[in-house]
Amino acid sequence: MKRLIPILLFLPLGVSAQCLDTLRFADPYPGCNLEFIPVCGCNNVTYRNYCYAEAATVTQWVDGPCENVAINVYPNPATYWLYVNVVTKYESDVRLFIFDRNGNIAYSNYLTEVTNEYLTIPVNNLGHGIYIMMAECNGYSQLLKFVRWEQ
Repeated sequence: MKRLIPILLFLPLGVSAQCLDTLRFADPYPGCNLEFIPVCGCNNVTYRNYCYAEAATVTQWVDGPCENVAINVYPNPATYWLYVNVVTKYESDVRLFIFDRNGNIAYSNYLTEVTNEYLTIPVNNLGHGIYIMMAECNGYSQLLKFVRWEQ
């Protein structure tokens, strides 16, 4: 046990002291707009936009997601149309899927050379319930849940 403690002291923490403003408290309800223009914070976390990064006290970021792909869907719940924004770190091909609660593919699409793509997907043919959207790019997948609802 005595040997373990000195070793732990020399392990990197992953986030530098300059990355987060520790003198400022994070604002859990920022006055930020909902625009989806992802940024990668110096703490290797993807934020919805620069305002959300600032609200989390991140001091430095770069444009684009930290991961290979980031997706946003709205409205949620959806009734007739689902609007999807797909953003990639580098220009890449993206496979997009919607799975129902049983794991069946309800929708699929193959997008080529994506950097920032907007899609409108009709969902009025889907039954009511919870669905999972998956975007796969260069071995990385991102999943989001959405609800198909009828008024």
